[in-house]
Amino acid sequence: MSHHTISVRDLGFAYPDGTQALDDVSFEAGHGEAIAIVGANGAGKSTLLLHLNGLLTPEHGSVDIGGIPEGVRVVSGFVRALKPDA
Repeated sequence: MSHHTISVRDLGFAYPDGTQALDDVSFEAGHGEAIAIVGANGAGKSTLLLHLNGLLTPEHGSVDIGGIPEGVRVVSGFVRALKPDA
């Protein structure tokens, strides 16, 4: 049985225009746990998901998925290191 978790700690991000999309977001989701990401338009739901899949880099805080920190993701069996500006 796998015990993969998603761990987000004190995640913060603002877009180049100054819009603060995430401010100290923290949560953990364990194997088999169902979670929902809900909120009003502009609340940061899509921005959070872009951090979870590694397309955005946090200004502060961390994203750890299954023991793999942000900046490194497994893609089709290969480990790929992402540059912060990628």
